[in-house]
Amino acid sequence: MNRFFDVDGDVSIQLAPWKLIAQNEPVKIARFILKVPLRFRSDIAGGVIVVPLGYDSDLASIPQFAWSIFMASDDPRIELGGWVHDLLYQNHGGVPLESGSMTSLSRKQCDTILAYEAMPDLSATAFQCSAVYQALRRFGQGWPGDSFWERFT
Repeated sequence: MNRFFDVDGDVSIQLAPWKLIAQNEPVKIARFILKVPLRFRSDIAGGVIVVPLGYDSDLASIPQFAWSIFMASDDPRIELGGWVHDLLYQNHGGVPLESGSMTSLSRKQCDTILAYEAMPDLSATAFQCSAVYQALRRFGQGWPGDSFWERFT
């Protein structure tokens, strides 16, 4: 099932619908801006999540060292899902769905959407999905109120 599609419903959305807008020194964290709205159908969220045109992201919520072990952060199997995941993280799981209803997702559900809905849809292996999920849980940006032990569940 194709979960990613553009505003016109085209499932052949380009794999790089963004441009580099900044690169911070000396850490070299790249920032990207979305050039087309991105729509993602999520069973966990219960509808279509829309990442808006012009959304600014670094496409990753875990340290670069974790990516380098399993796959590159610019791998197409992670990039599209990274947009959705960053939007969810930035809003602490609460984003409007295309239908008008609002999501109320936990950090764990947001990580699951990336690793087990978005990545398999882009042909990531089961090992890559599991590795990214574990890295997100342990090293991903925490939310206010997160406990240390929540990272290991």
